[in-house]
Amino acid sequence: MPSAIHRSTVLTLMLSASASWTRGKHLPPVCEHGGWTFAGSDAKRQAAKWRCPTGACSPASRWIKAHRLHTLIPRKTLRWKQLYRLRGSVERENGRLKNEWGLLPIRVRRIERVRLHADLTILARLASALASVRAVPLAA
Repeated sequence: MPSAIHRSTVLTLMLSASASWTRGKHLPPVCEHGGWTFAGSDAKRQAAKWRCPTGACSPASRWIKAHRLHTLIPRKTLRWKQLYRLRGSVERENGRLKNEWGLLPIRVRRIERVRLHADLTILARLASALASVRAVPLAA
């Protein structure tokens, strides 16, 4: 997960019915004025900001550190749903790279060589896609 955060990607995870989930720890904070509203997130800080609906509470806003239960993009928002829909295509392409393009049988050691193996595999995939696009004759 830290490598994904380092590359400024957003992880979208579905929640399974765990003990924390059944206790409602995944829900936003609540005060006497109602449920708090999402007020943005900071990727550098790895936290999301939540505000009291009226602003009367002290403190009026609170930063919640991002983890499995509280993501940087709250669940049930339109942006989260759009990102989660993209996850299927990303997983499908990862499967193609592993099974069809030889990314799975890694026969080298050291992280530098593994990275080189992955980079060359992705480069071959992109070169093949570019060649197939260029092979289409242009309409005159």
